[in-house]
Amino acid sequence: MKVFKSQLSVIGYQLSTISLLFTVFLPSPALSHNSGVVHIEAMGSAAIYENTANADILAMDDAFKRAVAKVVEAIVAEEEMDKLALILEDKIYSNAARYILNYRILSKEIMEDEDSAAEGDVPIHSAYIEADISVALLTKDLTAAGIIREGELRSIAITILNLSDYKTFEFFKRNILKAKGVKEVYYISFAKDKAVLAVETSSGVQALKQEIMAVDVKEWKTEVSVVSGIFAPDRIEIRFFPLKGQVSQ
Repeated sequence: MKVFKSQLSVIGYQLSTISLLFTVFLPSPALSHNSGVVHIEAMGSAAIYENTANADILAMDDAFKRAVAKVVEAIVAEEEMDKLALILEDKIYSNAARYILNYRILSKEIMEDEDSAAEGDVPIHSAYIEADISVALLTKDLTAAGIIREGELRSIAITILNLSDYKTFEFFKRNILKAKGVKEVYYISFAKDKAVLAVETSSGVQALKQEIMAVDVKEWKTEVSVVSGIFAPDRIEIRFFPLKGQVSQ
């Protein structure tokens, strides 16, 4: 795709933008790991046929849907997604804004889709957002719709890197066991600077990530990320970095 024109130059777009500026960040409950909230970035798009303002709204709706879908993919088993597509669209994605606690627009563009030449080069309105999503409400609705079962456990692998201090490792493992939804923690492998755990939890991978990020490990800094694989389930990777004056044992 190539940039077709800036949104600031589109006639009639200014009023829509002003309206969005007043609604873009809604008050939210405390955004802590205990509130079941995850932060997601997503891009939505919509074709512009006649009304630019309508395309803007549709692009935002699409961005909300894609943000919520990322969280759904972390909760619902991958092998179930295809057969649940219709019910997810009807029960969840059709009202994706319900799960958005607040959001911020990172960028907006109007672009020309080079693949749409046969359709007369229809411009595409895109909206890139970051949003805080209520995992608790989403999980409640997924359960009510029969998409997931309440209390259903799943196994999530956690890879811990750069930590050879066994005392700190055990402290960290105990705190993972205390995380919301976690039922059991198992060792898969343990070696110098790398350990792999299996966590049995009723929470999704994003929710577990937020719980792990809240663990305060003295004298260590941690970086927590979700690693997605094409042929493997998502896993969590945690990298430890000693703070100044701390030496890894």
